[in-house]
Amino acid sequence: METRTIGNCSDCAVIRGDLLLLLWKNKPMCYEMPGGKVDPGETFETTALREAKEEMGCDIRIIRYLGGVPFENRGRRFQCHQYLAEIMPGQEPRIMEPDVFDHILWMPMKDYQKYSLEPRVREFCEDVLEGRLIL
Repeated sequence: METRTIGNCSDCAVIRGDLLLLLWKNKPMCYEMPGGKVDPGETFETTALREAKEEMGCDIRIIRYLGGVPFENRGRRFQCHQYLAEIMPGQEPRIMEPDVFDHILWMPMKDYQKYSLEPRVREFCEDVLEGRLIL
């Protein structure tokens, strides 16, 4: 039986040097990239821009689309659209939704195995480090 995708989301991979910006999500207690569900009428790119502003208070610039990653959440199938992005000059990320997120981490990607990561973040780091995804 084929499982169909029932939702879309967008994530932002914000990278400085070899550091990946992550947010600690209070539930399910792991690090994830800024991002979230696509609202009706939004494009995937618009979602990435909105979610970055809502979650970390920064405007971002999309550098390029990295691809779509299928995943399941609570038995439902989603497609996550990932973007390479940068924070606009003069802005620093901060937690804007303290009920959802606790803190920000600039994680060295080479050390990803030391952290409690959302599975898409773990796959992203592995793809970058193993050369399957070129930034």
